Amino acid sequence: MKLLDKLKQLLKNKQSTSPNAGRQTPIDSPTDHSHPVTARIMAWLDTQNWHYEHRKPEHHEHTHHLILSFTDNRSDWTCVFRINESNQLIAIFGVLPDTVPPSHFAPMLMKIAYTNTSLSFGSIELDPSDGEVRTKISVDGEFSALSDKALGCYLQGVASLTELAQRLYDDAMSELEPSPFWQDYLLESQEMTGDGTHTDGGFFMPTQARQ
Repeated sequence: MKLLDKLKQLLKNKQSTSPNAGRQTPIDSPTDHSHPVTARIMAWLDTQNWHYEHRKPEHHEHTHHLILSFTDNRSDWTCVFRINESNQLIAIFGVLPDTVPPSHFAPMLMKIAYTNTSLSFGSIELDPSDGEVRTKISVDGEFSALSDKALGCYLQGVASLTELAQRLYDDAMSELEPSPFWQDYLLESQEMTGDGTHTDGGFFMPTQARQ
């Protein structure tokens, strides 16, 4: 099943918060000259008939937010496009529905840290201020393609990362008595080599040879 077909099935239909949902937005509309990147992404979302909320910038700021809700058999998650029109930088987030309590910060942070070392594109992060877990892919709209195919690939990447983040969350929360010390999880995902050194999941091996 293609990603877009799957996401269409996952998308919550119970909310229709955007007045633009389901309506094609012209890219070159005279009213969109001040936010062309946001208008481009909104047009793509509209062609998918997806419901989203468009939060415009306040005062003299240049950052727009497009918010969508997705669900599957396991859990819900929220997708957020954060678009800065002044520099055309785009961040696409996947936000888990449940937060991490401070008691589980150490195992969750270590799981995220180990996982991020093996990711080729995007990242997973934990907000220590409120325990929110989110994934993120960043795109430079000035130099990156914003074609339908590219936007679909970016969203697919966020969806895959969010699924991975959910597994990390479930694993961390399964500990009934987690340690508050990150050192206790230092060797959890490391492999021992013959000479007693450690690898970090195969990213690279330390060497004494100088270049």
